[in-house]
Amino acid sequence: MIYEVIFRLKAEKDLEDIQDYYNKTLPILTDKFFLEFFGTMKFVEREPQLFQIRYQSIRIAPLYQFPYGIHYKEAKNKIIVYRVLHTKRYFK
Repeated sequence: MIYEVIFRLKAEKDLEDIQDYYNKTLPILTDKFFLEFFGTMKFVEREPQLFQIRYQSIRIAPLYQFPYGIHYKEAKNKIIVYRVLHTKRYFK
């Protein structure tokens, strides 16, 4: 099945913040992060039900080299990405 991927504004903001952080820390990490992020997103698009539901019908796909998780829902032919959050921090 082909899914339409939709990023909510908070998810886009999360990705901008991550990019800013890694650009200031070590720019090569920005490229590595986004390679892993988009690779994980392709995996989510192929197998969206693989990851367990964690809260309010939201699933979390972890990145393996970086401490972040992609919080998303599958709805009909759409994958809605709500947040991309650091797994060791609490965000509002």
